[in-house]
Amino acid sequence: MTILKTLFSPRSSAHVGAHYYEHHLQLVGATDSVELLSQYAVHGSGYVREAVLKRCVELAHPELLPAVAGRLNDWVPEVQRAARIALMTLLPFVPASKLLAVMPVILRLHSPGRRDYADWLINFERAVMRFVKVDDLCTAARGPDMQAARAAVHLLDQHHLLEPPALLALILERNDDIVLAQRALLLCAELPPAQQAACYQAAAQSHFGPVRIVAIRALLAMDSESVKEFAVAALLDVQASVREVAANYLLARGFDVRSHYRSLLRQDMQAVRRTRICLIALAALRDGADVELVRLFQSSAYPSVRLAARAAWFKLVESDKDDIALAAMNDPAVGPRKFAVRLVWKHGAYIPFATLRARLEEGGDATSLLRLVENNRWNWLECVARLGLRRGVDEARRLGLDDALGGWLASTEWYEQPAKEQAQLLLSKPVTQFFEQLLARHPQRLTALRRHLDHYAPSAA
Repeated sequence: MTILKTLFSPRSSAHVGAHYYEHHLQLVGATDSVELLSQYAVHGSGYVREAVLKRCVELAHPELLPAVAGRLNDWVPEVQRAARIALMTLLPFVPASKLLAVMPVILRLHSPGRRDYADWLINFERAVMRFVKVDDLCTAARGPDMQAARAAVHLLDQHHLLEPPALLALILERNDDIVLAQRALLLCAELPPAQQAACYQAAAQSHFGPVRIVAIRALLAMDSESVKEFAVAALLDVQASVREVAANYLLARGFDVRSHYRSLLRQDMQAVRRTRICLIALAALRDGADVELVRLFQSSAYPSVRLAARAAWFKLVESDKDDIALAAMNDPAVGPRKFAVRLVWKHGAYIPFATLRARLEEGGDATSLLRLVENNRWNWLECVARLGLRRGVDEARRLGLDDALGGWLASTEWYEQPAKEQAQLLLSKPVTQFFEQLLARHPQRLTALRRHLDHYAPSAA
């Protein structure tokens, strides 16, 4: 019994475990290689990881900081403790830029983890402040590393190293991080009322719509004359929800939002972005009297404006969807043609097949046209045949029609019959030769297509 207690006591187990990894422990204890220590820092044995951290303390090499930081939340308490000691030891030897680069990993300890690090983090951050200058933090806050920027802003904020307006200005200099932009909003709310307006105006210029809308709502709640001017400017925001907030505010105060948009549309038709916004915003007011003005912009030289004009027309008079879809389908640009497809498929707009077929024969956009005829199997196959005769097998393959035919054959919806003229076309020699060439790599598909044509087409012939 005494032997068993000796063998399986905690001290004995630790001794056996350490002895098992003796070779690794010796290697770690003797090496000066940053690469090797970084590799062993993620070793499966806690003994080895702890030995790595002790060696990091001995070497005090700045390049070892990431390996040390990675072990702060280790699952072995002894390794956690060794990591904290190593990190504090390395602080005086690490350049500010390298320390700030690894700070995001350290600050993750603020989130729930294997233990409560709150007290240790407070002391650690205070220690960091002894070795990192405010200018270093500001540089990191402006830098390309987004995670490091967030860490720098956290330190500047938590330790009151900048006045709130200066910190807000620093955050709002960059327009690429919604997390920092939302933090700016929180800072705005904490300012004295006299300082809030200027800060919210700065936040309202954010790249992020959700940030702009919160800032604008806060500004409009102040209800001053200068705020009214700001609301008028917000009528041209790219985000509809921001425009809606501004419009509701102005309408409640007697401002003619509709006339404002109509006036802007008449001023300069070459202002593409503004014109597009005005068209959509005017349509959102749902006044049918604006249809004629909106339709004028279908002749714009800019595809995005033509698309916005048709979208606005549809919003104002949905019953005109057939005419809108036909006009959009004949547009030379891809965007408006995709809008035509959306009107047909989502809103039930109708474009006569004869019109679509003629457009295909004229060299229209095959992808959009084929999408528009997908709701009728035989119309789609006729268009594939006509496209093949006009543009050749290589173009048909480039459009993926050999694979699309596989999907067509796999469909179980065979209640439709081809029209007489369709049957004659599909059974004609030029068309059958085209299908043979198109499906030369797929003999099973070709056999199935012939079977379908022999079965269905004669009934309509």
